[in-house]
Amino acid sequence: MDELRRRALDLVEAELERLRGLGPAGVRALAGPATDAERGELVVSTRVEDEDERLMVLVEAWRGRRTLATGGFAMAPDGSTTTPH
Repeated sequence: MDELRRRALDLVEAELERLRGLGPAGVRALAGPATDAERGELVVSTRVEDEDERLMVLVEAWRGRRTLATGGFAMAPDGSTTTPH
């Protein structure tokens, strides 16, 4: 695996952990359009969608038009998370 892809995977995992730590209220506050944050040569996009009672979270790391890593989870109202297959 090349260094850029490894960095992208690490950034996605770190962002997912940060979001889990916010809990349901903090994650719900992020619902709406995706937010992008530059991290060196990469951009990390975070999207939260309210779906029924769950919050669906998607995080992507990309450069240019190339997505290098993605990850996500569903958060229940009690703050528990599952990773969709």
